[in-house]
Amino acid sequence: MSENLKMFCHQCEMSAPGGCGSKGQSKGTCGKDDTLARLQDTMVFGLKGLSAYRHHAHELGADTSEVDKVLADTLYFTLTNSNFNFDQHIKQLLEVGSAGVKMMDILSEAHTSTYGVPTPVTVSQNKVEGKAILVSGHNLKALKMLLEATEGKGINIYTHSEMLPAHGYPELRKYSHLKGNVGKAWFDQTKLFNEFRGAILMTTNCIVPIRSNCEYSDRLFGYQIAGTAGINHIENDDFTPLIECALKCGDVSMQSDASLVTGGHYKTILGLAPQILDAINTGKIRRFFVIAGCDAPGKGREYYRELAENLPKDCVILTSSCGKFRFNDIDFGTVPGTELPRYIDLGQCNDSNGAVKIAIALSQATGIAINDLPVSIVLMWMEQKAVIILLALFSLGMKNINVGPKLPEFFNEEIVNFLVDKFNVRLISGDAKADIEYFLSK
Repeated sequence: MSENLKMFCHQCEMSAPGGCGSKGQSKGTCGKDDTLARLQDTMVFGLKGLSAYRHHAHELGADTSEVDKVLADTLYFTLTNSNFNFDQHIKQLLEVGSAGVKMMDILSEAHTSTYGVPTPVTVSQNKVEGKAILVSGHNLKALKMLLEATEGKGINIYTHSEMLPAHGYPELRKYSHLKGNVGKAWFDQTKLFNEFRGAILMTTNCIVPIRSNCEYSDRLFGYQIAGTAGINHIENDDFTPLIECALKCGDVSMQSDASLVTGGHYKTILGLAPQILDAINTGKIRRFFVIAGCDAPGKGREYYRELAENLPKDCVILTSSCGKFRFNDIDFGTVPGTELPRYIDLGQCNDSNGAVKIAIALSQATGIAINDLPVSIVLMWMEQKAVIILLALFSLGMKNINVGPKLPEFFNEEIVNFLVDKFNVRLISGDAKADIEYFLSK
């Protein structure tokens, strides 16, 4: 096991959920029962992400019965004192991962069949005009209903965080009052929402509880599961209170000349397959970097920006989730000698299947095994829901995944050893330039 993974194991041994001294654990972190409890925790965390994606797809009328069975079977598997077999736990985790692959495909099809296939679009950043509502989260259906409800009312709609990719969908951007994006990743809420003086709608998770320095609680509205004490909540998809709030707030204009690019859905990128293959064969593209994941405040995450901005110009960046806000303000231009973009925003966290679709297409076209492709996967870890993406990659047999700035704290040494041995999981070094040399040497 590598030294940085050994260090991780030592640091997490006493602090992680299910570790020594935790209630309900019959053994300490060295006990087999503890490892199995952690694996079952991982199953439940994976099911959280699976159920989130399932919810959005089900709202759009998709058939989720195949995934529903895995949800039920996995919860049944976690019954107390039912199974003490490590290998069977791993098998069930991979079943959850396979369901994650299926669910992301189902949701992607539901999104594209309802809102059209996204295409690249340049979106204004932090520029606000007139009366406005800021929409955060993942729920595209909620955004569509709000766009319909505000049409002709003199209110402009702006996206925040994981809602940014909405601008790529033809059936959403056809609304002229869907104007641009404001802010970055989810954790900028307190500062951003104080500065943005309009009404705000939170459509899914990643809501920050109201703090003492909050000036926006009367302008913040929760939707479905998103909520916190002291705010209003949208009931029965009636956006009237939110609209009235936006009108009452008046002109909340903000000035900015910045812009972002989004809309690189895998279906659009696969349409560039001939150009991509030619660029690979002629040496114009050396390597693809999947730099994605869940962002969070704190030290160590500046690594991902340093990694992205120091990559050679013959490298292409594929990204998704809110981690892209670490570097999506950079103009990466095109691959020299081609018109291919060096930066491709595949979409929300649930669009992580896009990178896999592209990798599979490259493997089939080149005859190179998927784990031998010139692709480096570098993920940032934070949110429990992201477990489903990691399990999905494992279920597909994807290896050589790099994670940081730390590994999930609910893993222990036995689990980490298994992931290293089975999938060659690696913890990033923290030195972006050194890691670039490592990646390019592969």
